[in-house]
Amino acid sequence: MTNSDPDFDKKLTSLRDEIDEIDSDLVKLLQRRLAITSKVGQLKSGVGKPIYDAKREASLFAKRRQQASEAGLSPDLIEDVLRRLMRDSYVSQDASGYRCVNPE
Repeated sequence: MTNSDPDFDKKLTSLRDEIDEIDSDLVKLLQRRLAITSKVGQLKSGVGKPIYDAKREASLFAKRRQQASEAGLSPDLIEDVLRRLMRDSYVSQDASGYRCVNPE
């Protein structure tokens, strides 16, 4: 395959650098999110509240699906990502000893 654009490699490298920067930002945001969800788990555990909140989760999915749709992204993709993040948060909070169920 012959490349007709002499600047192809330079353009490709530049675009990949942008992707790498975004990926790095995503990692930082995910780390920040995990730190905050840990604080939520501590707060809830301190007052005997369950970690899982079905209403909050449903509301979050609905809002983010709408946001994704408005941004031209797949709502299913966003929900899949959020479900994975939330699952990892629940596992992390459970492993930290936070109560998963309301003791009352």
